[in-house]
Amino acid sequence: MITQKFGSFAGVKLHYREVNRAEGGEAGIPLVLLHPSPKSSAMFLPLMAQFPTTQHVIALDTPGYGLSESLATPAESIADYLPTLRSFLQQVAGSRIKLYGSATGAQLALGYANAYADDVAHLLLDNAAHFEDAERDAILEKYFIDLTPQIDGSHLTRLWQMCRQSLQYFPWYETNDAHRFRHTEPTAAEVQALMNEYILAGPRYAEAYKAAFNHERVEHYQSLRVPTTLLRWQGSLLLKEIDHLLTFPLPPIVRVVDVAPPMSDRFAAIVAAASG
Repeated sequence: MITQKFGSFAGVKLHYREVNRAEGGEAGIPLVLLHPSPKSSAMFLPLMAQFPTTQHVIALDTPGYGLSESLATPAESIADYLPTLRSFLQQVAGSRIKLYGSATGAQLALGYANAYADDVAHLLLDNAAHFEDAERDAILEKYFIDLTPQIDGSHLTRLWQMCRQSLQYFPWYETNDAHRFRHTEPTAAEVQALMNEYILAGPRYAEAYKAAFNHERVEHYQSLRVPTTLLRWQGSLLLKEIDHLLTFPLPPIVRVVDVAPPMSDRFAAIVAAASG
């Protein structure tokens, strides 16, 4: 059974989901899941149900997202999240973990593994990419709209449009075939669901996003000292950027796994990598 819990870690109130079915041994090393921005641990509910009964799984709402509080001081880098993340991991998961992250979560996991290599038995990176400086600068300039509440609700109209385009293009503001990753129109329910994530995160939604984009640099992958599985999921909106990362030399400790587009294949690859 998946339970929802709250706790205070390094002075920050965090929400997380946990299924503790571990029976000891190597398979009992906890697996911690870190989500993309602006989502929350709720996105991992279908995945958590896929793991074997030996696997202890923890999915965190990272600071500022889902039901977790934001950091007291606005974050400017991935490093700003690490003290709170380490406090959480040591108290909830213990001294040795498997760590999975997707997109923003991948950069948090990557930063954590490089800072605290002895804590991480296995690192799993999904939607993990490299951006050149010009690409990154353009994204940081154009990607993030102001969600400060307006009395006429105009911020919600802008957000709806951004969410709609985000489900078809990356970056969302480049609405041409070269940047299209989906060829069907999203439903109103899909747009609303994504919009709800942004509203829950609030006006500070961009903090972890920006920190992640600034961290998506090949040198961070090249610094790895822990066994790492990098998933090349063919359904990723970042596939071109993932493939760009793979043109660089990576440490032999990094294993690349090619994954077909269906979500069922992605889940199976994550479970297999975490169980290996």
